[in-house]
Amino acid sequence: MVDNDETGGASGAGNADYQWAKFDSEAYFQHYYGEPHPDDDLVIRVAVEALKGALPTDEKLDIVDVGTGPNLIPFFCALPRARRLTAWEYAETNVAWLKEELSRDAMRPQWQHFWGVTRDAYGPEWQLPDNPIPALREMCVVTQGSIFDLPRQSWDAATMFFCAESITGRQDEFEAACAAYARSVRKGGTLAAAFLVRSEGYVVADRPFPVLKLSPETIEGVFRHHASNVRAELIGIVDREIRSGYSGFIFLTGTAD
Repeated sequence: MVDNDETGGASGAGNADYQWAKFDSEAYFQHYYGEPHPDDDLVIRVAVEALKGALPTDEKLDIVDVGTGPNLIPFFCALPRARRLTAWEYAETNVAWLKEELSRDAMRPQWQHFWGVTRDAYGPEWQLPDNPIPALREMCVVTQGSIFDLPRQSWDAATMFFCAESITGRQDEFEAACAAYARSVRKGGTLAAAFLVRSEGYVVADRPFPVLKLSPETIEGVFRHHASNVRAELIGIVDREIRSGYSGFIFLTGTAD
């Protein structure tokens, strides 16, 4: 990604047209996760289901989350399966926010809720701790980098929550981002990703950011070039936005080629 100081508010604006260096991480967290919504719990449950089945199921995995943003949910979902966790995040504000959040011993009430959902989704047989932060602090590496610069075939599994479609208004850039994400996983590894649907864009601290309009068929078509067993499912679709830019999501799973 390339950052500049001009906002590309027009439809079809590219990634470089938005003010990523001025992304307000705490404002994003408060708006999107300040009050947990049942759809947040759904995202966790479908992601956990995908990661529980990630091969090989009897081994710990090297897992990357791409475009993590100000969000610990990807870490929660991956922690029980992970040997090592990487957050691959572009915005420097988000990198600093994640490092600060992981440095705290106590969890915010929202994280307590989402970790509870994660523990329930995995089930008691996993014997997960009351507080995952110490384990995450030991296991996680927060890396500042662009999705377009992901190294190839470097992880056993990869998650991505609302990233590739919300960094650009251009189809070609979206497809390039998805390709880089899929290729970052070793052959046979698991892809699990959530995408915004029916969104016109989103606003963080009065700054507009893009969302590309997608359908399950569009996403499946993109990922079939890079993965097998591709499935994209519409989940939680409503007529009116629940939050800025959000009225439901598409969840994709696949196996990296």
